[in-house]
Amino acid sequence: MSFNALQALNTISNPGGVGLPVTQYAQAMQQALTQQLTTDPQKQLDTLQTQQSALSALQTALQTFQNATYTLASSQNWNSVSATSSDSSAFSATTSAGAQVGSYTVQVTQLASYQTTIQTSNAQSSATGTSTLSAGSLTINPVSGSSNSSASISITSGESLSSIALAINADTSSTGVQAQILDTTNGYVLSLSSSQTGASNGFTITDTVSGSSTGQFGFTNESTAQNANMTIDGQSFTSSTNTFSQAIPDVTITVSGTTSSPQTLSITSDPSSAEKAVQTWMSAYNTLIDLVNKDTTYTPGSSSGSAGTSGPLFTDPNATGLLSQLPQALNSVISTVSSSVNSLASVGIVINPTNGHLEFQSSSGYSFSGSQFTGSLQNGQTMFENAMSQNAQAVQQLFGVVQSSASTAIPTSGVLGQMNHTLNTFLDGNNGQSPLQGDINALAAQQTNIQNYLNQINQQIQQQVQNFTNQLNQLNLAMQQSQAQMQQLSALMGGSSSSGGSSGSPVL
Repeated sequence: MSFNALQALNTISNPGGVGLPVTQYAQAMQQALTQQLTTDPQKQLDTLQTQQSALSALQTALQTFQNATYTLASSQNWNSVSATSSDSSAFSATTSAGAQVGSYTVQVTQLASYQTTIQTSNAQSSATGTSTLSAGSLTINPVSGSSNSSASISITSGESLSSIALAINADTSSTGVQAQILDTTNGYVLSLSSSQTGASNGFTITDTVSGSSTGQFGFTNESTAQNANMTIDGQSFTSSTNTFSQAIPDVTITVSGTTSSPQTLSITSDPSSAEKAVQTWMSAYNTLIDLVNKDTTYTPGSSSGSAGTSGPLFTDPNATGLLSQLPQALNSVISTVSSSVNSLASVGIVINPTNGHLEFQSSSGYSFSGSQFTGSLQNGQTMFENAMSQNAQAVQQLFGVVQSSASTAIPTSGVLGQMNHTLNTFLDGNNGQSPLQGDINALAAQQTNIQNYLNQINQQIQQQVQNFTNQLNQLNLAMQQSQAQMQQLSALMGGSSSSGGSSGSPVL
């Protein structure tokens, strides 16, 4: 047993005075051995776990920023357009990636509608009670060319309107016809309607009464199922709904009213889209750089003697390498573009020296390490907007934008190409071996080794405590036997000797 464990055991009192406090001794021994043998390995394990978590978070942040880089690299996010209607009460439009700038003459001549057919005979005094209807049937037939199916609904004598409506609605998925009950001034009646708009969803009703050639509901059409019709630049288009998604590529037009005269649909470029896309990309970069700065920082100790503290990745070469390589990629000079637009700084985008953030240049300058950098600076956002207005193609070449119909693209040139190469160095490595993942795997292996060591140590501690407990139990048994023998001897000698054990714990 170690000296520290003995020292801890010798401080345990034994108020009973007879025998040894086995449980107390065993617990004290286990606590002493655990603290002595496992404290340092557990600290190492905690440190490794913290480093691994930090590296995993860094890997995720790098992947998020790379995805943002792919998004900014697609031309679809630089060439956004918007749609404007000259008569928003009649139609509106939305655009998606790929929509082309243009102006169209639009006239809406008809809206899509549902068919509605109302019962006009034999109104009932109750919707759910017994009716005055005779036995018969209702047959629903779709119009020619429809994909809907026909259905025949049998009616029993006195069947309620509610029951008939339920039977009709049970077949709605196939017939495309649904039933409701209306409470009119004349009483309760059935109302049948198509479940969708469009001419192909029209239907006819055959109403028969058993033993008669005439019907009993007197159904009348209140409205007709019809398509929406419009012309665009003199060309006719029709839709079963009030939405036209095929008339103009990547443009969806929704009609809500007819027009008495031709109106205009304007598809124009959205100059703010590129700026918004760049700002989103810069925000993703700033989130990444904030994480790297936090995890690699070092705070010196105070004058009062407190120790300095460091982030979990303070000495990690990959994390510290990012602090230099990421800004280097951003500050690349792209010689293949116009000399006036060959770097991010030339279009108003700089790295703020106070926090490492990528942002539009401030006209008021920056302060850094107690020094103030001021001057007659241009506003970075204005510089970017002017560059886009004067030579948008050059700005896209500077970034390395890829002409693509997809929402993301992998850049191979420009600033984005340089950045993607840097990111791949850390995420994929030169030979498909990710340095970050390699670090994470190495830390995991170290944790496994330390945990295995701790498991072995804990098993040894348990064994030593068990052995110690057995020894104490044997010693107590021997003391009890000795005490009994002394009592017997005293009795034989006439009780002249005092009986009893020691008054305290034996000294180990």
